[in-house]
Amino acid sequence: MELSRQKALVLLLIALCGLMLFSNERVSAGKLSEQLISAAELGEIDTVKKILEKGVPVEAKDLDGWTALMKATYEGHENIVQELINRGASPNAQENAGWTSLMMAAQFGYREIAKILLQNGAKIETQNNTGATAIMFAALNGHQGLIQDMQAPPEFINLTDRSGKSALIFAAAGGYSEVVEQLIALGADVNLKDKTNNTALIFAVQRGHEKVVQILLENCADVRAVDDQGKTASKWAVEKQYTGIFQLLVTAPPCN
Repeated sequence: MELSRQKALVLLLIALCGLMLFSNERVSAGKLSEQLISAAELGEIDTVKKILEKGVPVEAKDLDGWTALMKATYEGHENIVQELINRGASPNAQENAGWTSLMMAAQFGYREIAKILLQNGAKIETQNNTGATAIMFAALNGHQGLIQDMQAPPEFINLTDRSGKSALIFAAAGGYSEVVEQLIALGADVNLKDKTNNTALIFAVQRGHEKVVQILLENCADVRAVDDQGKTASKWAVEKQYTGIFQLLVTAPPCN
């Protein structure tokens, strides 16, 4: 009986030692993952390589769901982005708010990084938790080259976020006339309305973007559209005292 007790005690000690070893390994792996993400954020490519060579998963995430690739993209470290992609990092991973690396590149205008991501399968139609896409972020910030590189079909160009806004509405509101032209050429719906019934034309008028108004009118933007405040683009022009824009609106030729 005493011998059986001793054997049981030995087995228990072995099990406990194994559990402690496993726990320590998990803690060590967690620390290395944190170090990888931090090194990617700081642009320390040699450190990134060394940590990855220790077997740390390239897809490791922090508490906010950020990967090393996301951190490198956010900070504009092109060489690290390429290294992580070469080692199998997914360009389509999403952090807790739904952002992808491509969305971050589009937001900040990192065209070369976006090219790397796109060449390695980044999806342009992915939407974050607010419904925004990479194309919307590029349009919102006037990054014409990025939109060109994405080569999006009309169904992706006309996606809307939770407020009903499209890439064209964001570009029009921002006054980016060349981006507005570009999006229309790619098939953007000029008369799409958001959830408050505002169109790209109404937003452009509200903000005094005369060149954008002219482009929209040339592409059959509806001057009769009424928003939730009961106002047309012309009423907004009068209220804002935009004489030039008002003249464009009232002299716009009818569209078929």
